[in-house]
Amino acid sequence: MFTTLTADQLQPSHIADVLHKRSYGVRLKGFCPADTVQLARERLARHELRGTFTEQKEFNRLGKAYIEIGDEQSRQEYHAQALTNIRKIRDTFRPLASPIDELRLLLDEVWPKGARLLDVNGEKCFVGIARFQGSGVDLTPHTDNLERNAPSDHEPRLLTQLSTNIYLEIPEDGGELEIWGIEPDEEQYERLRGTRAYGIERDLLPPPDFVIKPEPGDLILLNPRLIHAVRPSATSTRVTLGVFIGYFGDDQPLAYWS
Repeated sequence: MFTTLTADQLQPSHIADVLHKRSYGVRLKGFCPADTVQLARERLARHELRGTFTEQKEFNRLGKAYIEIGDEQSRQEYHAQALTNIRKIRDTFRPLASPIDELRLLLDEVWPKGARLLDVNGEKCFVGIARFQGSGVDLTPHTDNLERNAPSDHEPRLLTQLSTNIYLEIPEDGGELEIWGIEPDEEQYERLRGTRAYGIERDLLPPPDFVIKPEPGDLILLNPRLIHAVRPSATSTRVTLGVFIGYFGDDQPLAYWS
């Protein structure tokens, strides 16, 4: 099952269905207005924060991602830049509202206990990364887990996490989101990954269980502990704003980061 709604129809039960894998995901149609999408296309491509991921040089991004933390120095750099980068992404959309801020407000309003910016051992996280997947670039099957990059003694502890992408530019040919109903544990995932720096070879997996093609302005919420991927584009760049959402229990606020 994959649920399609508008933002004002989102309920806690829709989020819970994705958390507990009763649904492959939620699609919020037209979450990002057309004028905001156009502004993003004009400004993000030449933004001062634009750079490449540490281990995925074929991907460009704005803002340092948590998955790039590999040692204490990169951890300190990530947290030191977090609030500055949040404000730089926000400023990019002025005088319009940032889609990231709109998402933060929506989560706080919808989830019974609200939502907040994640901190790890008291250090604030960044949220609002922009990602550019160029033509011919394959975002291979993978899962996401904060624990891989967090310190071993980190607090608070997640029960699980969600992933949200806000779609700003989608190629006509390619860019489909693929989801497998497979949740490998960390030991299984490491075996599937082998010597790869990131992700799993597609030929090690069956065909995906669900495929969806987003449209510009859409928001898609999924459970990234399930294997998922993005098909490459033959023609143009796929541009998204990405947010992870941590779940600590029904009686706790959600927490977001990138």
